[in-house]
Amino acid sequence: MVLRNQPRRHSPGYSERKKNIEIIQSGASGFGVLCKAVDPSTSGPRQIESFDHSWLLRFGRIQQEQDGFYAEVADRVNVRVLISPVDDLKTIMRAKITSTEKDALISARNGQGGFRNDVLARWGNKCAVTGATTLDVIRASHIKPWRYSSNAERLDPDNGLPLIASLDALFDAGFIAFDTDGTILISPSLSKSERKIFNLDNARLAKKPSHNNKYLAFHREEIFRT
Repeated sequence: MVLRNQPRRHSPGYSERKKNIEIIQSGASGFGVLCKAVDPSTSGPRQIESFDHSWLLRFGRIQQEQDGFYAEVADRVNVRVLISPVDDLKTIMRAKITSTEKDALISARNGQGGFRNDVLARWGNKCAVTGATTLDVIRASHIKPWRYSSNAERLDPDNGLPLIASLDALFDAGFIAFDTDGTILISPSLSKSERKIFNLDNARLAKKPSHNNKYLAFHREEIFRT
C-alpha cells in the first residue's frame, strides 16, 4: 500500500504523496524506500528507526482498491545505479549549450527520445540479439559508456544497442561483448552455470554490426572483462 483513501491521522505529506502517485500513474518512474519502524504495531504516528541505504523498490503498475492505492513491486534497484545518472543530468543542466541540445542529451542519458527511437529503428524495433519485440523490456543503452563519450557520441544512434534488460545489464557490466561479425564474447569471469541461465552460448547479434564497430571496439578494449 502506498496511500490510504482515508488516512488514520493527519498527515502533512498526504496531499504531496497523492500528487506523486498521480504523476507515477501518468508514466513517471516511481520508487519506494524500505523503512524499519521503531514500533510497527503502534496505532499512533510511527517513528522510523532506520531505512535501507542500498536498495529501492521500483514500482510497476499502481491501482486503486477500496481502502487505498497499491503499487506493484517490479524489482529492486541498487541506489548506486540511480546516483550516476542524476549526477550526469546535473552536468548537462550546467553546460553552456542550447536548451534543445540539453533536452536531447537528457533523453539520450535516460535511453529515451530520439536516441532510443533511432537505435531501435536500426535494428528493426527488436532486441539486437533475441529478436524480442516487447519494447517495454528493451533498453537502448550506450555501447561506449556515457562517461567516456563526447556529446556528439552520446547522441549518435550508432553508439547504441537495443537489448533486453538481462543482456543489457551483462553488457554494461562487461560480462559480454560483441566481435566485428556479431559473435558474442563471454567473459571468463562468468560461470558456466550463469552462461546457461542467461542462454548465452548460442547468442549473437542478428546482423553484422558494421555501423557500430568503432564503439564495439572501445567496449571490447575498455569495458569487457577479459
